Amino acid sequence: MTMKIVIADLDGTLLHTWKDGDYTPRPKEHLRAWAILTNQGGIPLRWSGFPWAKKYPTLRQALMRVRVGMQVSGARRALMACYHPKQHRSLVGRMLALIGMVIPLFPILVPEGIVWISFSAKARKPSPWGLLWLARGLPLEKIVYVGDEESDRQLAQNAGVRFRLVRSERSGETV
Repeated sequence: MTMKIVIADLDGTLLHTWKDGDYTPRPKEHLRAWAILTNQGGIPLRWSGFPWAKKYPTLRQALMRVRVGMQVSGARRALMACYHPKQHRSLVGRMLALIGMVIPLFPILVPEGIVWISFSAKARKPSPWGLLWLARGLPLEKIVYVGDEESDRQLAQNAGVRFRLVRSERSGETV
C-alpha cells in the first residue's frame, strides 16, 4: 500500500459550496487531508467595493470556513489564496495586489493549526505555487490534490502531482 499525502480544496470538496448570504460551513465529504489549499478571491473583490462582489464572504467568514475544513479533515495547515484578477479595477484592489507582491504570506495561528493568507497572484489556483509551497520538502510523487473544479485539475497537473476529482456541486455531476 502506497502512502498518500492529501492536499484538498475547501469549497465543494471538504465543505458544501456556500450560497449567497449563507456562509455556514457545512461538511461535505469525510476526507482526511494533510493540508488545505483554497481560492478565496471574492474577499479582495468585496474590499474593492464592487457592488456585484457583495455576495462573497468576509475574511472572517472565509477563515471560519477554513477552520471547519481543518477540523473535519484533520489538516493542521491551510493556505487561503485571496487574490482575484478583477481586483485591479480599483485602488484598494491594486493596493492588495501590491501587498501580495511584497509580502506573499501572512500566517495566522488558529487552534486547529496555522492558516497562511496570501494576496499574491502567484498563490491563486491553477498556479502551482501555493501547493508547492505547502508541500515543500515532501515527495511530490506521494501527493494527491483533491478538488471539484477544472482549476483544481490544472493545479495538480501544473504541480506534477496526482489528482482526485470529487462530486462537483457546481455542475451536479461527477466529472
